[in-house]
Amino acid sequence: MHFLNRRAARAAIVTAVGMTALGLSAVAASAKADYDFKASPHTVKAGAHIHLKGYAEKDDDLFQRFCVQERQGNRGSWRTVKCAHGAVFDGGSVDTWVKAKHRGTLQFRGALYETDWGSNKLRLVLVTPTQTVRVR
Repeated sequence: MHFLNRRAARAAIVTAVGMTALGLSAVAASAKADYDFKASPHTVKAGAHIHLKGYAEKDDDLFQRFCVQERQGNRGSWRTVKCAHGAVFDGGSVDTWVKAKHRGTLQFRGALYETDWGSNKLRLVLVTPTQTVRVR
């Protein structure tokens, strides 16, 4: 009986160590992202300029590129305004101005793209929270 308890305890320890190792490897495999994006001012007259500034990066070893995107209103497709050159480990930063041509609402966001393993095709991996600008 004593032999069975020792065997069960050993199996429990081996299982616990294995689960801990799996948990640590899962944490190490996930890439951490860092970003910031701002659009200002939040209310402008038609014809005025809006300042867009941001960056993004992930700590994985893939080529990354940060872009600033806009859309008219709150529906429809996003249009790329400007992209950074990008690099491995760093999506880069964008600091640009756009002109508010029409009345209504403009939405802006930052978007981080990176390559797939073994491919040069960029895919969207992160978007920043949307910044809304009202054009009067």
